[in-house]
Amino acid sequence: MEEKKTTYYEILVKKEWSYTTGAVVMAILAVMLAAFAGNWGVLGPLPLWGGKLLTFLGIDADSWKMYNGSLAKYRFLNNQAAITNVALIFGAMISCLLAAQWKIRGIKSARQVWAAIIGGILMGIGARINPGCNIGAMFSAIPAFSLSGWVFLVCMFLGAIVGGKILAKWFLPPVSHERRAKRKNLTPEQRKQNRIIQVMVGAALIVAWIVFAFATKKTAPSAGFILFTGLGIGYALQHSRFCFTAAYRDPVLTGSVKITKALLVALAVATIGFVGLHISRYGVDLSKLPETAPGGAIGLHLVIGSFVFGIGAVLAGGCACGTFVRIGEGSLQNMIALVFFIAGSMIGGPLMSAMQQSPLLYSGKGVYLPQLLGGFGPAILLQLLALLLLWIAADRWEQQRGKR
Repeated sequence: MEEKKTTYYEILVKKEWSYTTGAVVMAILAVMLAAFAGNWGVLGPLPLWGGKLLTFLGIDADSWKMYNGSLAKYRFLNNQAAITNVALIFGAMISCLLAAQWKIRGIKSARQVWAAIIGGILMGIGARINPGCNIGAMFSAIPAFSLSGWVFLVCMFLGAIVGGKILAKWFLPPVSHERRAKRKNLTPEQRKQNRIIQVMVGAALIVAWIVFAFATKKTAPSAGFILFTGLGIGYALQHSRFCFTAAYRDPVLTGSVKITKALLVALAVATIGFVGLHISRYGVDLSKLPETAPGGAIGLHLVIGSFVFGIGAVLAGGCACGTFVRIGEGSLQNMIALVFFIAGSMIGGPLMSAMQQSPLLYSGKGVYLPQLLGGFGPAILLQLLALLLLWIAADRWEQQRGKR
């Protein structure tokens, strides 16, 4: 019998990608975004969205110290992170629709609601204290040779371990032995009709997205590129089922490190991409390096914020970008988590300001690895070696857990 050849349509639309494939595509698109627009981030517009909602409700939030007139100046098409966040939702939605797998993923218990509420608030507070989520403070920071990204990675991992234990003890629903209500079985004709409708809706969204992207060319020249890049990242994350939170949570909770290893590969790919960007900006000899070193500030605020964020991400069922991707899939839990993620980011603003007044909690100084190690060569070698050693350690961990 002749083997049926896999078509490009099946590869791009129907067949689920591996975690590594999705992670590598995401890394390449993130490097492109950094090269032509700016580093990928998620947190920035969330407190602004919360403030805009308060303004709509008649509250003069723009006069608050944490906003100081920024709400009046906010424009969606001029805010890269806002565009990317919305694009993540539609990228994930289109991925589901073209594969005829989109559906509303409902709430199964009250515990799930409470996990989304508490997790969302903790994510928002942790991200503002840090400041930054797992994208801006880790995935965009480590390839950019910022030591703060490594600190965030370690502390969020520890927070995810704690979050996993809290989730298992307090928020996972008890095992039920009751028979579930039978689902309505669709006829083959109904299933075919559902597939056709979903694919058509997905195709219509792509066309609408293209039209919208070209329509923004005059008012915001870079918006179109960001719209397509964010859409691609959302598509890749959903189509591969890649999840940052699972990369931190699963090694301890389930023993699986497949997503963890995919994340490490993505960080290595992004590191190689960022080398060219930074050499073009700062010169091989770092002659154009600004007085303030690139990268996030290191201090106790970073440790506390990333640890709290790690707990929140596990409870909420998704990290910052994962929340937007799951919303695109139709997850009601993550829709709830987003609302309280925004609320938490507003609560975290005053906390961050208070921490910045304390030299003990907030140093304000970043550490740029090429500057610390005397050039790009040692920094690249050290970073890639560290990622390789972590990949080997993760692989050994999985083997040992498998034997036990």
